[in-house]
Amino acid sequence: MRTLPAKVQTAIHVATLARKAGLPIPAKVLPILEEAAAPWPAEWLLAPLPGDPIRVVELFAGPGGWSEGIAAVLGVAVDSVGVDISPDACATAIKAGHRRICADITTLDPEHIALRHTAAVIISPPCPTFSPAGKLSGLEARNVEILCDAISYVGEAAGFLPMEEIFDYHDADDFDEDGNCPCVPGEGCMAPFAPRSGATWDEVREMAAGVSDPRIALMLEVVIWPIALQAAGAPIRWMAMEQSSNLPEQILEDLACEFSCAEWFYTNHEVMEAADYGLPSRRKRVYMIASRTYAPTVTRRIRPLRTTTMAQALGWAPGERVNTRGNRPVDPKTGRAKGGNSFSADGPSWCLTGKSRTWKRESDGYRLTTAEAGLLVGFRRSYPWQGSRTSAFQQAADVVSPVMAAIVLSGMFGALGEALVRDYLAQLYDMDDMTSRDEYELAT
Repeated sequence: MRTLPAKVQTAIHVATLARKAGLPIPAKVLPILEEAAAPWPAEWLLAPLPGDPIRVVELFAGPGGWSEGIAAVLGVAVDSVGVDISPDACATAIKAGHRRICADITTLDPEHIALRHTAAVIISPPCPTFSPAGKLSGLEARNVEILCDAISYVGEAAGFLPMEEIFDYHDADDFDEDGNCPCVPGEGCMAPFAPRSGATWDEVREMAAGVSDPRIALMLEVVIWPIALQAAGAPIRWMAMEQSSNLPEQILEDLACEFSCAEWFYTNHEVMEAADYGLPSRRKRVYMIASRTYAPTVTRRIRPLRTTTMAQALGWAPGERVNTRGNRPVDPKTGRAKGGNSFSADGPSWCLTGKSRTWKRESDGYRLTTAEAGLLVGFRRSYPWQGSRTSAFQQAADVVSPVMAAIVLSGMFGALGEALVRDYLAQLYDMDDMTSRDEYELAT
């Protein structure tokens, strides 16, 4: 972690005394703290006081899926700041009450002094290079190889390469006549880890620059940020990640290996389908968690829930169908358009994409509103989507559902996830049977 100038240390001391007295940060030191902490909040330079919520960094945070899952579904208070490159997604999240920094994540320092009290990292790298909706370049063998080589170097750059993997730490002249080296327990070759390699995080990122699509390399941030924070001495406890269910197993295994080598106690990943957990749209994603201290499972307290149909969620009559790609030639054998361009609203909708803005109800040509798009992925109707219609639909297509966020994180927060998710869904879709006594028994 970077060393603080004396002026900043004094400002932190003054501000901390004010906080302990229940007072705001004094105006005379606030500019000093803001300059030192930028782009992060000035108050993050101060140590949390007893009872303060944990500090969470959200990367590729988007319009607020993880944030809403924590606050609106689980009802947990956290001190969170999200980072995203999209001005519209940041504007949406800010309008909804979530803090955002609009920036390219790869330009930020994961060991910034303002992050020294960070307890958790949540990260959702872009998925088009791995998703069937994209070009699948992230699945190409050469791209996977380049990415995994870079992932495997993160621990070495952070100082978490196990010493047992270093076979040439000493020269022959270092040993005495009895073959003993000069190191004492805990130091040199008897330390648990080799010293940091000296590579900067920009240099580590450069190792993945050879991939065919730069978005593939953003998967590297999944391990850079948590382990860099650990190396800098932050009290990092856990990490949560979301990505396309197509993410190659080799990448997941290499991520888990780096966390394990850095002595993280537990890692786990699961592929989960949103429609299995009460959401009225399909979205299959892989979720990964890593913890330094304990072993919650992703779905520890959540069981699959009753299906919610698109028609139920939107208040449509039964029997409606949705056209997704306009008028196409009809297959005489089936009587339906060729290319599979329609589906029944009497089940969960297809996975939303940016092009869902053109979907229309076949009976009358009605098109989804941005509020309805958000509703299909688990946001309240009043969620304040910002930007153009095209931008808002793309945000809804890319976002992590608040429901899935709550399910994944319920074990990390020790929350009664199933009860809270059921209550949220019942209120969101007006489905009283979601909390009926006959089926409402908490999983243990």
